[in-house]
Amino acid sequence: RGAARQQLGDFDAALADYAEAIRLNPRLADAWTNRCGARYAGGELDAALSDCTQALKLNPRHAIALNNAGGILTEKGDLDGALAKLDQAIKLDPGKGYFYTNRGKVWLLKGDAGRALSDLDQAIKLDPSEARAWVTRGVIQALEQDYTRALADFDQAIKLAPRLADVWHNRAVTLLRLDRLPEAEASFARFRE
Repeated sequence: RGAARQQLGDFDAALADYAEAIRLNPRLADAWTNRCGARYAGGELDAALSDCTQALKLNPRHAIALNNAGGILTEKGDLDGALAKLDQAIKLDPGKGYFYTNRGKVWLLKGDAGRALSDLDQAIKLDPSEARAWVTRGVIQALEQDYTRALADFDQAIKLAPRLADVWHNRAVTLLRLDRLPEAEASFARFRE
């Protein structure tokens, strides 16, 4: 029930459900991992990392907990720690596209566009509906001044997840670089919505 509530954006109710699941069975790694995800989505990084750590104590091979911990460590600026967790997650479950998306973001932040692109290409290959992979790959292509390919990736991300604000911003900036001002203005307007 917590996962359903989290999907609906009711994080308080989801957190209450996860807390109850943990109370009923504190050895259930999935409950700790789910609460970690909800806290992470709510911006409670330290509490989320604590939950992931507990999940990994219970099950060191919990790939989703490793992935979540990697994402949290990325946001906290511990890129090497994030890479270690994400490498483990991918080794345990190489079929999850979003694991590669998250590691690709870390490589981008570390300044290694080649490894980032490799991971993002793999993420898209495994799960073409992974909108964040398209956005991040588009950002790299824009940084490399390949604006046409960047725009194609942003447009694909918009088809998949039109409510992602950052994709509209990145699309607008890319259109400015291509001197397509009316389209850029329209994308900026969508970004501000």
